Amino acid sequence: MKKILHVKIFSLLMLLTSMAWAQERTVSGRVTSADDGSALPGVNVLVKGTAQGTITDSDGAYRISVPAGAGTLSFSFVGFVSQDVEIGNRAVVDVRLATD
Repeated sequence: MKKILHVKIFSLLMLLTSMAWAQERTVSGRVTSADDGSALPGVNVLVKGTAQGTITDSDGAYRISVPAGAGTLSFSFVGFVSQDVEIGNRAVVDVRLATD
């Protein structure tokens, strides 16, 4: 009986630990030109300090899964000034890139 209880407690602790490490959230938004507000398709969006990234779609929209501890998104696009943006508690991060 004690052995079964120990196994159950161990399994529960492993499950809780893995859930704590795997916490991620989704951040989305839209990237536009600071000049005229037009959508920018193909902008690189990276979680700073990781290899996680995506690109914006034809409407300048993106959606990315962000690790719980990540704090900054990096936006880059040819012909525009790259920009790092703090995520904070936001689920939506819209960005306006200036031409280079």
